[in-house]
Amino acid sequence: MMKALKMGFFGLALGALGAVALPAQEAEACVGLACLVCCSTCNPTYQTCLNSAGNNSSAIAQCVSRRSSCEASCNRTC
Repeated sequence: MMKALKMGFFGLALGALGAVALPAQEAEACVGLACLVCCSTCNPTYQTCLNSAGNNSSAIAQCVSRRSSCEASCNRTC
């Protein structure tokens, strides 16, 4: 249980780091596969991930990390 909690916090920290680091890169130019994802898909994908995670804290942390990454690098024009 403690290992899962530590992994959850690690995933949350990585998500927070990505949320801070990636927007600065996006400001320069939107290049690559990340730009193909529309921002409107981030929250529905997050909800689906949470539904499948159940009460697993590390899976929930991974969902949070993925949503942060999605919101930081998605294409806002679609």
